[in-house]
Amino acid sequence: MRVGFVVDASCDLPDACLERHGVRILPHVLELGSRTWIDERDPEQTMMLYRRFIADRSVDARVNAASTAEIRDIFLQELVLDYDRVLVISAAAEFSDMHAHATEASYAILQAYREHRDAADRAGSFALRVLDSRSLGAGEGVVLCRALQLLEDGGRGFEKIRVAVRDDLDRVRALFVPGDPWYVRRRGMDGRGKGIGRGEYLLATLAGLRPVIELSRGTQQVVARQRGFAAACRHAMDEARKAVARGLGTPALVLSFGGDPRVIRQMDAYQELEAAAVGAQLDLHLAVMGAGTGARLGPGAFSIAWLDAP
Repeated sequence: MRVGFVVDASCDLPDACLERHGVRILPHVLELGSRTWIDERDPEQTMMLYRRFIADRSVDARVNAASTAEIRDIFLQELVLDYDRVLVISAAAEFSDMHAHATEASYAILQAYREHRDAADRAGSFALRVLDSRSLGAGEGVVLCRALQLLEDGGRGFEKIRVAVRDDLDRVRALFVPGDPWYVRRRGMDGRGKGIGRGEYLLATLAGLRPVIELSRGTQQVVARQRGFAAACRHAMDEARKAVARGLGTPALVLSFGGDPRVIRQMDAYQELEAAAVGAQLDLHLAVMGAGTGARLGPGAFSIAWLDAP
């Protein structure tokens, strides 16, 4: 049985990792001012968007999920022929329409997929399930890492993998540090302006206290305030090191940065975290933050996520 995984463009994992596991990407439509881009996590395009558009505060930004019809076509033209079972992992439904659109598309192919498989001489049934990761960015990446681990470990059928991943979602912790608090104040993590409050914004801009925002179970809250961006990133990475010392629920840490990842690699806190990950035999994934998330949190934003042990 051929099992495949699909994520949307907000899933922050390095392209090499996604390609190695054959993970497919559902695109976003990114509107920046008068320009429209199809966001499929292309590294060169993402870095260009950060330099030329996302950093411009005067440019209005909207992140739209691919339409139900577009996702339906991707399912029928690619997935039903390449796989027998597919798990689609989407960004949190609170922050994106991707989960709703992918779910509608999954219903829309119930009758049509048999015709496509028969025409291609693909024997056997096909099943596709859509899972709300209840997270975003690096958090979505951790959910995918967990699913890939369960598949590689063997011994579980597709449905048991789906249920196990679903049951683990409450233990996903994702921490975000905005590069410029203006963006998260103006646009919010949901892209609709539900970001930090006015008081939190004033603390960040006038007192220099950068918020560390935790996204867990589909809800966000400020869990710490540190003086400056570097200190806030250190706090987030120190929390991850503590989690590593306790033991993780899947052997992976996922980090992302809204710009050149070398900025993060040069931090002492990252090097300490890297040493802890090597000692614990964990995979440490550092990726460029997806353009859609970066448009909401601003250039230079940082995120880190992991799965707590049961």
